[in-house]
Amino acid sequence: MVIPLVLVLYLFSHFLLNPYDPEWYYIEGESEIFESILFLIAYCAIITEISLWVSRVLNKWIPWDKSAALRAIVQVLALIGLIFIVYFGINLAFLVWIPIDRSNGLALEDKIDLWQSLIISINTAIFISAVHTGYFLIKNWRDSMMKAAELQLKAEKLERIASQAELESLRMQLDPHFLFNNFSTLSELVVEDQAIAIKFIDNLSLVYRYMLSNIRKNVVSLKEELTFVESYFYLIHERMGAKVQLHINIDKELSQQFYVAPISLQLLVENAVKHNRASKECPLVIDIYIDGNFVIVENNIQPLVVSIPSSKVGLSNIDDRYRLLSEAKVIVEQTEVYFKVKLPLLLNRQAK
Repeated sequence: MVIPLVLVLYLFSHFLLNPYDPEWYYIEGESEIFESILFLIAYCAIITEISLWVSRVLNKWIPWDKSAALRAIVQVLALIGLIFIVYFGINLAFLVWIPIDRSNGLALEDKIDLWQSLIISINTAIFISAVHTGYFLIKNWRDSMMKAAELQLKAEKLERIASQAELESLRMQLDPHFLFNNFSTLSELVVEDQAIAIKFIDNLSLVYRYMLSNIRKNVVSLKEELTFVESYFYLIHERMGAKVQLHINIDKELSQQFYVAPISLQLLVENAVKHNRASKECPLVIDIYIDGNFVIVENNIQPLVVSIPSSKVGLSNIDDRYRLLSEAKVIVEQTEVYFKVKLPLLLNRQAK
């Protein structure tokens, strides 16, 4: 398919350069026409093979991505040199096999025709090489784009796997953290009031069962998390009574539209109770509400006289999980009066 196209290009170039050449209008015998066509086909095949061979060889020696300018210069010069050698060799063979009368030398028209044929041969070779090079570069670009896309997909897959593994690790931190804090509370209640301690254990089992069913999820609905917080606060209320107050100012229908990281609001409530004083005269007040694209947990600051050692799990755990779940960041605001944590509201169950 390529060689016939090259033959047409070669003849068309000849016609454009010299449309008034008598050979275009002089009808030779059928055998001579057949021989001429065979010769031109063979010659065009040689030009084609030389052009493709030069491109293949230079692809190894001087790739386009290393030095495009040098490659273009070397390729053009190589084609000119090789076509000239082949053209000279063919014409020399003709002079040997078909002797001509050299007494008067070559006519001017014959000399012009020879130079025109050489120039057309070189131009044809360069054109073939340019087309082949263009196809080669486009194919390489397409392959590189496909490989880049595959690598990007693999990278995204690996990133998701790494994120899931990190999320799993972070979620597993919450299990012992939850148990440790609540068993500490239980140990105090056993000493203070065994009846309340028993009731606390019953409610703790219910809360912990709910926690186990949600802790392996990436996100839960805001409504589910608020229900969990209310159940958890019941345990706090059993121990501290009116010393701690929880106000949830979120419409139930609105809470069904958004998602949050599981056990996140509970951790913030737990931290507020753990790091602040609370009394009937000066109760610890915790407010949970929505502002813009955030659900906010806010409490008044009443520092403990003696600070309690912290495992640093709560807030850092929430921040790390949201880093993996959303582009939006957790915002922490603190003044002398209040401590406020803003958690981004997620619109669906998928991370990022």
